[in-house]
Amino acid sequence: MNDVIDRLARLTPSPAAPTGDATADLRRGHQALSRRRIKRAALGGAALTLAVGGAFGGIALTSDNGSTPAVQAADTVRLVDYDGTQMPGYTVAKVPEGFVLQGSDQFVLAVARPDDKSSISDFRDKIVVTLESPSGTEDSPNTTVNGQPATLVTTPDGATMLKYAYRDFTVVIQMWNSIHLTDKQLVEFAEGVEVTADAKPSVG
Repeated sequence: MNDVIDRLARLTPSPAAPTGDATADLRRGHQALSRRRIKRAALGGAALTLAVGGAFGGIALTSDNGSTPAVQAADTVRLVDYDGTQMPGYTVAKVPEGFVLQGSDQFVLAVARPDDKSSISDFRDKIVVTLESPSGTEDSPNTTVNGQPATLVTTPDGATMLKYAYRDFTVVIQMWNSIHLTDKQLVEFAEGVEVTADAKPSVG
């Protein structure tokens, strides 16, 4: 039994010899503890960053001044008051932020980005407003514009089309799918549209 105890005693490492400077030993101990705390904090922060990124997925986290990040949904467009020159045929109260009235003729008003140089008859990447004569075969209403029945539908190419009666005509507003207004915003845009005497219903 004594042999076992002796062998265990020989395996146990001797305590480190003090340096003789207790103040220096204490300082080194505090420094080592500080390093461990900083490492744990850094690892915890990295884990939190990964957790936030995974939770929000396609939502961008932005911060302008280093404060708490603001959550900002991707691909959203605001409607803003329009204070530019109005076009013959229609007047508008609001436009998507960053958009302008590209032009109009007696049949169509085009709302586009400022750098869009295409013809107003090219409806891609725009909101366009036209008039139609009532056909009598309209879809069932599923929303309202200024309290009047209206229909929101999606076209085969993914655009959104809003139709509603206006005087003796049907107003048709088509929004290309690259603009990303919500249905509610498109209705809000429509409620700010006025048709003037210069507008004519499209033919064919």
